[in-house]
Parts: sequence; structure tokens; C-alpha cells
Amino acid sequence: MQTKGRGKGQPSGSSASRLLIIILIAGILIYLLYYTVAPILSPKPAPQKPAIALNPAADITGSNVSISGQYLAPNSTVTAKYGTASLALGGPCKTDSKGVLSRCTFIVPASASGSYNVTVNDGTNTPSARFTVPGTAVPESTFLVTLTSIGLGLATQLVTRRVVNLDVERRMKAELSEFNKEKREATLAKDTAKLEKLKRRELAMRQEQSKVQLARLKVSGITIVPLFGVYYLMATFLGGYSVTVAFAPFVHLGLPVLVAYDGSVSLFWWYFLSSFVFSTILSRLLHTTT
Repeated sequence: MQTKGRGKGQPSGSSASRLLIIILIAGILIYLLYYTVAPILSPKPAPQKPAIALNPAADITGSNVSISGQYLAPNSTVTAKYGTASLALGGPCKTDSKGVLSRCTFIVPASASGSYNVTVNDGTNTPSARFTVPGTAVPESTFLVTLTSIGLGLATQLVTRRVVNLDVERRMKAELSEFNKEKREATLAKDTAKLEKLKRRELAMRQEQSKVQLARLKVSGITIVPLFGVYYLMATFLGGYSVTVAFAPFVHLGLPVLVAYDGSVSLFWWYFLSSFVFSTILSRLLHTTT
């Protein structure tokens, strides 16, 4: 009895075995190339240079500055210099097993305005960073930031008077208050007829209210760019966003975010507080609140 031949194109058992062996050998070669030859031929990364950073990088005499660093000698106690003078450091001031330095601080010595090198020595490396003492310090900086915030607040209120129809806004506020009162009373009395009437009236009121709110948004759109621009110029002039510009008398009144433990207030927070306080006062004086 004659057996049927293999289908056309169907590999024999020996051909399939050879194909499987070839695939296996190719896989082994790819593995060896990827994990052994490629790492040897690929360029090795350049060694990282020791570096330090100061926070803040600019502040007044007597302020507290922290030093952080990386790629320093592992497990080493560091010393530091401010210009050519030795610095008294606070904190552990010792690198960990990976050469990372943290929780190391110093007090800015009495020094004239200008830029100074702060150099750290771990026994092997001497990385440095620049520290700047601003030309305008407390109390001059306090008055400068306060007067700037008053000027910007006044400009904002004048734009508000120009753009926003304050009479319409006050009328809308009174109507909305009366509407809400009627709606509460109708809801408590379960007066469905009045509630339905108020519902039809509410849509028109919301549309009028949106127009008033849009005018307020226009004021923000007009003033926000000058506000940020002046803030940026002021930070550049004074020495940075976190530079100390004022000292608060209420150090221990529970304001750790606004006021540092030594009573210093940064540019960001003093500008924020001044703007908030004087904007509120000016809005009442110029009757721009409704």
C-alpha cells in the first residue's frame, strides 16, 4: 500500500530541528552581544564632579543658609570658607556613604553687598558656590517692597474702577441677595408656584451675573502681567525670591511658613502680605468692593 507524500512546502522533521537549533544559537549570540560585548564597547560615563548648592543663594548678613552637596568623599566631615574666612557650621555637616551632604548650615557673616565664594572641603574635594549679599537690605528693602505693593494695588483698583461697572455690580449683588431670600422662603413654605416663577427668573439673573464676573476677569487679565513683571524685576534687584526683606516682631506666634525661626520674612511672603493688606484697604477707600 502506497503512503501519501508530504504536502508541498511542509518541512520534514530534520529540517524543523535544524531551524530550531539555528534560532536557539542566534538567541544565544544576541544575548552574549547585548550583555557582554556591548557594555565593553560602549563608552563609560564621565565621573560626576563634586558640587554644592546654597539655599538661599542670596540673602542679607545674619541670615541662615543651608549647604547641600553630592559626589563628595563618602563619610567625611566637611569644613567651609566664606571667601577666605573660615565658617562656623551648624548641623552634622558630614557626608553619607554615597557622598551626599545635607543638613549643614551657616550664618552669613557681616559683609558688604556683593558676591562671595562659599567653598566646602571634604579632605579631598573643594567644590564651591556663589553667595550674594544684596545691595538693598532691611529696612530699605522692607520699604521698597511695601511701597511697590501699594503702588501696584492702587493701579489695580484704578483699573477696576475703569473696567467694572460698580453700580451695576452692586445692584446685581442686592438683587441676588433678595432672590436667594425669596427662594429660601418659598422652599420652606413649599410654594411650588412661586418656585417655578423664581426658576424662570433665575436664568436671566445668572446671565447678568456672568457679565459682571467677566468684567472682573478682564481686570485680572490686564494687571497680571505687570504684577509678575514688577515682582520679577524686584527679585532680580534685591537678590532672589527667597531673600530676606523684613523682620517680623511676632516670631513665636505660630507662623512658621510666613516667618522663619529667626524672625526673617522672605521677599515672596512680605510682598504677598503687603499686597493683601493694602489691596484690602485701598479697595475700601476707593469703594471698589461691592
